[in-house]
Amino acid sequence: MKLFILSIILFLASCLALPAQQVGLVLSGGGAKGAAHIGVIKALEENGIPIDYVTGTSIGAIIGSLYAMGYTPDEMLHLLLSDEFSYWQSGTVEEEYSYYFREPYPTPEFGHFSVNFSDSLQVKASFMSQSLINPIQMNQAFMGLFAQATAKAGWNFDNLFVPFRCVGSDIYGKQAIIFRNGDLGDAVRASMSFPFVFQPIWRDSVPLYDGGIYDNFPVKPMKDAFQPDFIFGSAVAGSDQGKVSESLYNQLETMIMQRTDYDLPEEDGMKIHFKFTDVSLLDFPRAQELMDIGYERTLALMDSIKGRITRRVPQEEVNQRRRAYKASLPPLIFKNIYITGVTDAQRAYIEAQLHRDINDEFSMAEFKRAYFKMLTYSKIREIIPHAIYNREEGKFDLYLDVTIKDEFSISFGGNVSSHQANQLFLGLSYQFLGQVASEIRGNFHVGNSFSGIMLDGRMYLQTRVPSYLNLRGVYSRKNFSESQSLFYEDVVPAIMRQTENYAKLSFGLPFMNKAKAEIGAAYGRLSDRYLQSSSVPFPDASFDRTHYNLLSFSLSIAQNTLNAKQYPTAGAQRFLTAHYVTGSEEFDPSSSSTQAGERNTHSWLQMKGRWEHFHVLNRRLNLGLVGEVVISSKNLMNNYTASVLQAPAFTPTPHSQIVFNEAFRANQYLAGGVSPILKLSRIAHLRLDMYAFAPFYEIRRDTEQKPYYGKILRSFEYMSEAAFVVQLPFISMSLYANGYSYPRKNFNVGLNIGFLIFNPKMLD
Repeated sequence: MKLFILSIILFLASCLALPAQQVGLVLSGGGAKGAAHIGVIKALEENGIPIDYVTGTSIGAIIGSLYAMGYTPDEMLHLLLSDEFSYWQSGTVEEEYSYYFREPYPTPEFGHFSVNFSDSLQVKASFMSQSLINPIQMNQAFMGLFAQATAKAGWNFDNLFVPFRCVGSDIYGKQAIIFRNGDLGDAVRASMSFPFVFQPIWRDSVPLYDGGIYDNFPVKPMKDAFQPDFIFGSAVAGSDQGKVSESLYNQLETMIMQRTDYDLPEEDGMKIHFKFTDVSLLDFPRAQELMDIGYERTLALMDSIKGRITRRVPQEEVNQRRRAYKASLPPLIFKNIYITGVTDAQRAYIEAQLHRDINDEFSMAEFKRAYFKMLTYSKIREIIPHAIYNREEGKFDLYLDVTIKDEFSISFGGNVSSHQANQLFLGLSYQFLGQVASEIRGNFHVGNSFSGIMLDGRMYLQTRVPSYLNLRGVYSRKNFSESQSLFYEDVVPAIMRQTENYAKLSFGLPFMNKAKAEIGAAYGRLSDRYLQSSSVPFPDASFDRTHYNLLSFSLSIAQNTLNAKQYPTAGAQRFLTAHYVTGSEEFDPSSSSTQAGERNTHSWLQMKGRWEHFHVLNRRLNLGLVGEVVISSKNLMNNYTASVLQAPAFTPTPHSQIVFNEAFRANQYLAGGVSPILKLSRIAHLRLDMYAFAPFYEIRRDTEQKPYYGKILRSFEYMSEAAFVVQLPFISMSLYANGYSYPRKNFNVGLNIGFLIFNPKMLD
């Protein structure tokens, strides 16, 4: 009897000594479809199924890493649906960090060549970025997201809230790379860097891409690293490899990804396999729907799961451990900065952009502000930040790997048109970065409608409030003729020619980050050459001329978040500009004119305001609204034609900028428009632009061409244009048809390839 009791005791003791059942969770890649993983985790946690280890690839690495550093399923879903995540996966900089005051004047550029004189005269062409998604967001976001967990783990992924592994791909070594230590953000970033869509992470001079290329369902890394008793797999890819897809992303995935074995032997565990045939790589707005599917499918299998996994961990116990883990994370506060890739003067400039508090420290929010500011239209091409915890000081050290742009850039562009708007554009720019930042730009336009030169020099001042000094010199010549031929040009001389020569000094500073304010002073000579009667045959025509010597002082506030230089579909533009102008007018009549030469002086105040905003109505429809007003105390000039030529013009469409239409010119006017837009794809849309124009006082003329103001609000004009537009990253193409209320039956059909953007006018 004693022997029997002793045997029972020994048996029970041996049972108690057995280790608890360990469970590993394997998450596949699959882009936005991976949101279903969140539902799987949620269902497992709610039913007490333990998750002791996690391995993941691509989106599985993102979801797995979030879980491994203490995120709840609800927190993961909230992140995927947040504005911040949409910025990360689209490369878009939010308006809060869009430093418009640093933007140069827009140009019709297609692409550019960078020339580096310091390195054997290297020449690099650039039409598009190295990846579809600009890395500017992910570079800073992944540091902020993963730095604290990396610090607490001591760069060892076994020390996270849940031990973790993820997979990247070495395409040169043609092998999968398993990340088990190091910077958690770099590991996840490498694992999800789908080729052509995201830039790779470099390690030991080798680019690392999406782990799904060689292992999209990392069961083997789970076994090798953790040897769990049971593996539960969640796969959202691989079931339709033979099916033809119309999605470009799906075609790229089929072309790039190697065939992965998604089977999980029964003796190792079990898996759930999702089929989402209509979900694209970046379809993250559907995350809630996909998570719900993952949750319901896992609940449907819960009896089978519980039959295989006998160990239980109450959800409240997991939540208590999670709260304790998060509370122990070190705060993301920076103390020391280490910068590589720059000169001493450039290092001093970068450090000066970071505003420290009274403890000589700064936060992630402050770094983010300075980060976007430094990358906005500057000599700095890229900043790759890393946060490394300094245990002695209890703060993070910030390491910045900075890439400086080539010193000299040559850009080219213009417009190819079926009408008289064929333009060639050449731009030259040089940027300097020392203890101050400065830049010099030269633009050259040549065309049958417009020719000009602009030299721009800007220096950013090291003041508490960011500011700049800008010196601009402009020569512009614009021709207006009567030719309206399609696909060829009649050889018809210009009946009007406007020339501007001016220099302008401006002082600018940001206005609430999203806008800029500018104070300027300009002096210029403007000349108009024109016929006052179009009935005179051109061989016998002689031209009148009017010259203006003007001094102008201006104050402006402007904001621009439009998503395109021409034919925008989203964003907003607002500006208000006030000018005080004084100077002389000198009329030089032609030899055949009956008028005498005359010299007059003028002084006037002029204010111009414009508001344009595009509203998203639904997935396919946008609506644009625009309003413009000009108020002026300007007197009329010597004759009618001179008065109309110098009057502000309402030119909301590209075509209206190249034609002279006196009905849409006035010294005081109110104009507005509406633009319904049908989005056909990410790059193509159909639009209908409809505008109305009402001069407060129409400029009229008597029989002797003397100008006078008509009665208030006695005329009303309109224009409309329908266009099919394709917006590529480097060029715009449009096929349009338009009409004007004046002259009657004035209808035009045309094709533009490029951008119709000219030099700024002195009184813009």
